[in-house]
Amino acid sequence: MKKILFLFFLIVVTGISQNIDSLNTTYDPLKKPNTYKNIDNPNYWKNKKPYEGYWQQDVYYEIKAEINDLNNAITASQKLTYWNNSPDELSVVYFHLYQNAFQEDSYYENLKKVNNRVDEEFKGVGRGTEILSISSEGINLKTELDNTVLKVVLNKPLKSGEMISFNIDFKTYFNKKPYGRRMKYYDSWDGKHDEETKKLKHYNGVHWYPRIAVYDSKFGWTIDQHLVKEFYGNFGAFDVELTFPSNYIVEATGNMLNRNEVLPPSLRKKIDIRNFANKPWNEKPSIIIPHNPKVKKTWKFHAENVHDFAFTADPTYRIGESEWNGIKCYSLAQEHHAAGWQNAADYTAKTIQVLSEDIGMYVYHKMIVTDARDGMEYPMLTLDSGFDPYYRDLFVHEIGHNWFYGMVGSNETYRASLDEGFTQFLTAWGLNKIDGPYSSEAPKSRIFKNEEFKLLAIDEEIYNRYMKDATINNTPKLNTHSHDFGSALHHGGGYRHVYYKPGVMLYNLQYVLGDDLFLKAMQDYFNTWKMCHPYFKDFRNSIIKSTKVDLNWFFDQWLESTKGLDYSVSNVEKVDEANFNIELKRDPKGMEMPIDLVVISNFGLKQRFHIPNKEFIKKTKHKILPKWTGFGKLNQTYTFSVYLPDSSGIENVIIDPTYRLGDNYMLNNRLKGNTKYSLNFGVKQHPDWKFYEFKARPSVGYNSYDGIKLGVDMKGGYLGEHHLINSFFFINSTFLNASEYSNKPGNDIISYGLDYSTSLDKYIKNSTFNGTIKHLDGLDAHSLSLKIHDHEKINTLKIGFKGMIRKEYNDLNYLLNENLWGPFRNPGENKYNSILSVDLSHKYEYVNGNGNINLSLRSSSWMSDYNFSQISLSTINENEIFGLGIKTRFFAQTGFGENFPIESMLFAAGANPEEMMNYNLSRSAGFISKENADYRVGTNHFHVAGGLNLRGYAGNYMFENTDAGIINTNYGIGGISMNFEVSYIDYLKNITKDYKAFKFLKNIPIDSYIFYDIGVINNDNVENNFSFGSIRSDMGIGFTCDLGQIVDDYYDFEKPLLFRLDFPFFLSDPANSENQIKFRWLLGINKSF
Repeated sequence: MKKILFLFFLIVVTGISQNIDSLNTTYDPLKKPNTYKNIDNPNYWKNKKPYEGYWQQDVYYEIKAEINDLNNAITASQKLTYWNNSPDELSVVYFHLYQNAFQEDSYYENLKKVNNRVDEEFKGVGRGTEILSISSEGINLKTELDNTVLKVVLNKPLKSGEMISFNIDFKTYFNKKPYGRRMKYYDSWDGKHDEETKKLKHYNGVHWYPRIAVYDSKFGWTIDQHLVKEFYGNFGAFDVELTFPSNYIVEATGNMLNRNEVLPPSLRKKIDIRNFANKPWNEKPSIIIPHNPKVKKTWKFHAENVHDFAFTADPTYRIGESEWNGIKCYSLAQEHHAAGWQNAADYTAKTIQVLSEDIGMYVYHKMIVTDARDGMEYPMLTLDSGFDPYYRDLFVHEIGHNWFYGMVGSNETYRASLDEGFTQFLTAWGLNKIDGPYSSEAPKSRIFKNEEFKLLAIDEEIYNRYMKDATINNTPKLNTHSHDFGSALHHGGGYRHVYYKPGVMLYNLQYVLGDDLFLKAMQDYFNTWKMCHPYFKDFRNSIIKSTKVDLNWFFDQWLESTKGLDYSVSNVEKVDEANFNIELKRDPKGMEMPIDLVVISNFGLKQRFHIPNKEFIKKTKHKILPKWTGFGKLNQTYTFSVYLPDSSGIENVIIDPTYRLGDNYMLNNRLKGNTKYSLNFGVKQHPDWKFYEFKARPSVGYNSYDGIKLGVDMKGGYLGEHHLINSFFFINSTFLNASEYSNKPGNDIISYGLDYSTSLDKYIKNSTFNGTIKHLDGLDAHSLSLKIHDHEKINTLKIGFKGMIRKEYNDLNYLLNENLWGPFRNPGENKYNSILSVDLSHKYEYVNGNGNINLSLRSSSWMSDYNFSQISLSTINENEIFGLGIKTRFFAQTGFGENFPIESMLFAAGANPEEMMNYNLSRSAGFISKENADYRVGTNHFHVAGGLNLRGYAGNYMFENTDAGIINTNYGIGGISMNFEVSYIDYLKNITKDYKAFKFLKNIPIDSYIFYDIGVINNDNVENNFSFGSIRSDMGIGFTCDLGQIVDDYYDFEKPLLFRLDFPFFLSDPANSENQIKFRWLLGINKSF
């Protein structure tokens, strides 16, 4: 009996010792002492275990830090108390030092190298986090550093149920060039500084302290290297003191304990955001507190039920405030942006309300949105950017992360979908509830405001981006490590679908379960796993437990496979006047889903049906049809009967009229009406994933032979991938044609063209078919091609065939130079030129630049009247050195054969006539006159990039002395050239950005460069002796005007919109007695290379 009493006493004492803090004070997360582990904390995991046997570790950080704005570093001391609640004995612990990822020879830098992103961004970058000392119980601990992970060997094992305290002194450095680094500082204001404004700095303090790694039941220690993706932390409490120079306004995770001391009412009144509602955007901020680095202010914060602590600081912060349900919502905007942030706090409160009411109650006392040149989430704090209304989706997303990341603390380093994807769903959900179904950001054009140009928020945030890849079967398996999307950087390698695919999955889960059951299940998941660490299996188990529905089939498809989803209305059979059989079809390679559909009679009568795919039937008012059991090749079709009481016949059958089903090919989801017809106003719009879009607009053209051309341009396509059509039809009036043709009939009465391309991904991964046919400006042409590329579009193979002919001699009248088409030495004959081509291209990146190399093989083909072949190699490189843009091009070509068409030969000055047919302004005389493009003695005034690109010789005879006499070498079968351009406008913009007189440079769409071209061309044309002429070069200055920079965000105009004006002042070998240095000018279209 004594032994039993003694054992009972030990159990009671142990229980009391483990909850001793809870006996000292009532739970209060807003002030000291730490009450996180209290038995009356409703959010503590022990008080609400997700399942029996669940455990997680507890932490309590006490940090005192001073931020030095002279050397941009944090010096801090940290005490960490760590509770081992696991059943295991721990002999080592691990810390994350996230900022070490941004150092030379880090894992992240090496990852960039294998992704061909080699640059110097890490050289000279400030140090990350330095551990000055780490000890426990006064004894220094042995450490091993592996880049972003610090291993700490304990003096003695930490047994289950025990706790340990670490004392750590450390320094963490900010950097002004973050290169993806969230821990950064920058000048608060970008204008011209005076003595006060130049001292204004902005700081974002994130992942700035040694953060102990999570030890959980799935992995033990989770010690993934930081590769600038996601994070994972232990829940607990923080007491943090941040000391700044006194002019900074600071906010952070947790409750500000000394608010009246650091933000007294008099100061708070001065910095109220409403005081600056009418301040012009980016106007010089006022100085409310002068900067004095010797005068300090300490900001004290206490936070519980959090797994991270972040802060932001800026002397120009101005504060907005709102509230919902006792939750304070603050907005901190830089003064010079305050006019665009007037509703930020109110919008934050609306977001908190919607997500609390629909998903689960927000547990913290405040939420802060900040003007911080970022887009990132931390407990109670988001770092944002932009202005109203364009920051709204960012706000909802980052605030939403406080549900999935902040309160539901999944291992996002391992499976980013659990926080990013779920939050992307909340983004669309929240925007729809707050602002209505349409995105507040669309349309961008202020001219068009009707619904046709608006985007649904659900499409803008989720479906558009998902469908773009899903329609070509290019979405990844979600249950994939966040680092394992092709070892790609940032959102590459399919990583972007950790946002979009889970969002579509959750809307499809709503589609399967019905609205009410879905929302209940999501609320149960949130409340079950709030302040805990779920994985995908925990999510699916929670949903299944909550709904009592077997959904394993659903999660297996969406989480564990790359399957698409494609249902179609395949046939409607009339039985009699009132009865019909309707057949649906399912892609055997795709997912299976239940189906909602509507049948519409010719009189408008609607009958709605639901076809379950399992035993479960959602709550619905639709008529329930027999179950469709089908997967893989089993039961690919499903037929049901419909009775129409009005006997009017079937007008339409529509699968998924709510547009939630993630069907990646909607063109077969309706019996009819799959195409949306509209006028093309030229406004840039995202493709509509629900319909095939066909747009038309009237068009006017002109050339010297046809005169005014009146017609129509037509475009069609689905998601920019399937059945893309670009066509035109013109009637050529001859009105206002050139006088020399006014009495010479023979021009084409009509012109037409059709360009068709479509994805072949269903058959060959990452492939596209293209075919064209046209009768335009005297040329009959057709082509076929197949293009295949890798996932990242770095390597591309294109195999093509094209044919072209000018049937009548009069067809030459269209050309800028009518003597440059047809057989060599016999131009003008109506010869058929067919070409088979193979092109290989490769993109690459290197220090400060990138490039592209292309190998092209071309040969005369079937039914050709010519016999020739060509091989060419070109490389184009773009670099930035000292702020100057440096572009280089190397080109080499040789040819073989006895019978060359002039139009396909190599031209020294630029594009050959075959290439010139690709551009509106160069395929025929008209806006560019023959006089400005013809060959003569001396440089002419029109240039199209291509060939050797010796632009100074455009339209200029290139005479060469040979044994056969003086010949002209403007074109040949082979040649080599190098082209150089050094652009300097961006450099000028940078060095003059603080001067008002040069502000006009910032937004002008003009670039300028110094150019130099040098090359040599074969001077024997088709004799195959590879005899080259003289080396020729040119030099000068050029300007480009890119109208696309002005209208590209709003309007969808045909290219080119870039015009070029070059002044080749120097020619090494001008024609006849012309001076080498002379004023010359020429107009060009498109970039020179």
